[in-house]
Amino acid sequence: MTRASLSARLAASVAILLAIMPVAWAGGSGLDEPDDADVGTPFFGIVKDLDNRGRAMPDAKVTASLKGGNTSFVMRADAQGHFKFTGFAKDVDPNAVEIACSVDGYKLERTVRRKLSNDPGAPVEVDCLMAKQQAAPPPK
Repeated sequence: MTRASLSARLAASVAILLAIMPVAWAGGSGLDEPDDADVGTPFFGIVKDLDNRGRAMPDAKVTASLKGGNTSFVMRADAQGHFKFTGFAKDVDPNAVEIACSVDGYKLERTVRRKLSNDPGAPVEVDCLMAKQQAAPPPK
């Protein structure tokens, strides 16, 4: 194989790789998403059933709200009970964010909150521990 032939094959291989690779934007993944430098603390966790050995609870309603404010975000946990809130502004104090979960027939027993690092903007893990609601006694 000649040197010119080898160079031509290499150039063709590089051209093919560049054609099939996804486009990446400097400073972010696209125009519709904020840059990482503009995003505040992410919150993630899992919704667990305390009455069933901590089994994950899919499709639970999860709400993130700001203490003393009138802003809240609502989402549903996925099939494994996981949730993740991103997009808080950098100036939002992570201690001012409250996470609550709800599932029909259950009550939120407590939330367990863990900051994964002391670094600013480090993710905060919040697990919602749910327990079955006690049936109300029949009226007398």
